[in-house]
Amino acid sequence: MDVLLRALEGALAMLQPALPWLVPLLVAVAVLRFPMPGRGPGFARRDPWRTFRFGPRATVMERAARRCESAAFIAWGRCDAPATEVDHVFPWSRGGPTVESNGQALCRGHNRSKGAMRPPWWYVLGLERRRRSYFPAGADVRVFAVMSDDDRAARTVPRVPERRSRMRS
Repeated sequence: MDVLLRALEGALAMLQPALPWLVPLLVAVAVLRFPMPGRGPGFARRDPWRTFRFGPRATVMERAARRCESAAFIAWGRCDAPATEVDHVFPWSRGGPTVESNGQALCRGHNRSKGAMRPPWWYVLGLERRRRSYFPAGADVRVFAVMSDDDRAARTVPRVPERRSRMRS
């Protein structure tokens, strides 16, 4: 136990000169890199619906007024380009479901530059802040990558029993 305590004291003495800049650096990396807790996908199975089509696509485009929802500069302002694509905030390839609360209307350039990155918390908060100015009154601006029970039910297709052909002899 004494050996472990002395080793720990020695390691702390070695790190002490670097602590004034090391601790803020680690905090900054954690804050900028990691997504918001509770907002990302909370299940391991992928949503079988890969793309936004029909009703969900129309809803996402309508509430964005067919204009790109991405930031004009880092997290401020709003892109002026017309929205041509609807994509996931939390990417489908990383477990994000294809639901309206996880959809965003984007121009081709912003959709291509975004790729399959998992959004950091500041991106999500910036998107929600921008949405307050153009979403219909009373609409929920929050981004949630969670499927409701209705969404899950819509994705389950009842199995139809196969018809068996009878052969007569």
